[in-house]
Amino acid sequence: MRDRMDRVNSAMVAVVMLAGVCAQAIDRPNIIFFLADDQRSDVLGCYGNQLIKTPTIDRLAAEGVRFENSFCETPICAASRATIFSGLSQRTHGYNFGEPTVDSKYIAVSYPMVLKTAGYRIGFAGKYGMSFAKPGLKGEFDFFKEINRSPYLHKMADGTLRHETDLCSDAAIEFIKSTPEETPFCMSVSFNATHAEDNDHRPGHHFQWPDSTDGMYEDIEIPAPRLGDEKYFKALPAFMQDVKELGRERWYWRWDTPEKYQTNMRAYYRMLSGIDKAVARVLDELKAKGLHQNTIIIYSADNGLLLGDRGIAGKWNHYEQSLRVPLIVYDPRLPREQRGRALPELVSNLDLAPTFVDLAGEKIPEQYQGRSLVPLMHGTPGSEWRKDIYCEHKFKRYNNWYGVRGKRYKFAVYYAEPGGAYECLFDLEKDPTELVNLAANPECAPIRKQMAERLDHYLKSYPDARAASE
Repeated sequence: MRDRMDRVNSAMVAVVMLAGVCAQAIDRPNIIFFLADDQRSDVLGCYGNQLIKTPTIDRLAAEGVRFENSFCETPICAASRATIFSGLSQRTHGYNFGEPTVDSKYIAVSYPMVLKTAGYRIGFAGKYGMSFAKPGLKGEFDFFKEINRSPYLHKMADGTLRHETDLCSDAAIEFIKSTPEETPFCMSVSFNATHAEDNDHRPGHHFQWPDSTDGMYEDIEIPAPRLGDEKYFKALPAFMQDVKELGRERWYWRWDTPEKYQTNMRAYYRMLSGIDKAVARVLDELKAKGLHQNTIIIYSADNGLLLGDRGIAGKWNHYEQSLRVPLIVYDPRLPREQRGRALPELVSNLDLAPTFVDLAGEKIPEQYQGRSLVPLMHGTPGSEWRKDIYCEHKFKRYNNWYGVRGKRYKFAVYYAEPGGAYECLFDLEKDPTELVNLAANPECAPIRKQMAERLDHYLKSYPDARAASE
């Protein structure tokens, strides 16, 4: 009888322990973060594009939450990725191409390290694209595979070619397979796509797609750029119209003839559909391992892109096409009635780090300058959500500006131009294409003053990395 009771008690203890493990697993979800390059939001089906084929990403939006007004803090990959890792504005982390590394004091509060300290296994694959000061963050990952373009097609040991996008999904699948079932994980998958191959200007090679999307979009005519009329180019600041300015130079590489535009846009769309297929492969692996009910999927991009609009290429500026990025969060734990929503609030990639940490149930570092999006996802934002966001771009060579993007107005100051500061003020409600600059309009002086005060608020609130190093 006593032996039987001991067996019953042991079984009960085992059940309680298993329940505890299950509860812990539910409380500590896995996180996979997909980050695309040079991808503004309106190139995805779930954001209204009728031509693109992105069924996997669209399904994540339909079963999750899509943010309609999501922006990058800085529209260039290096600074934007530093912001995502650190939770800090470019003004504070100070990083861009040719700039000093991000201070090592921010490594410990980067989202991967916060999660690692909390017991998560952390992984990374793809384009890293930024740098912390020594000892750096790369060595802290439990799984790290840096995979870059130039070229996009990597030669394998057997002599075959494999696209960087597919190698990223291969790495993510390897990470999932190698992670113990009881260990929560955070895997960051950072695609080089849909960035152009800048050293190869040949149409059809400038945007190199994977084999999986060969032939797609050949049978369609892609509409001309919505802002392709010459009036948009003539409305640009004079320094952006300069033929030697990189945005204008790259426009000639990519978009200056209808034939080149069609060829390169089809190639760009193939790259994008390639990402969608890569995401699908990773999701299939999650399901095969039975992890799909406890893994949160986030999809976003580092910055937007001018796809032939305004007669310039690239990003780097204050225009919506450069700043707007997709942001989709699929959380399988979210109640059915809260799924499939498109949220209108202004959000920034400054919000990603605090969101990841919050999703993991950890305390958000006080250094972060964004806010967790979890309350918005659950429909309980608490206090009034922000009324504007801070954006900027600081680079040694061109387009140094900072600004504020509000619900209706946008204000930006290019502060390093030879002819003096150049201000931009746009009424996005009346002028969504940002054609008419109201900065010098006397009737708009009160609005300009109001927006300038908001900009000054951010400049005073966010520590300046340059001042700290002096």
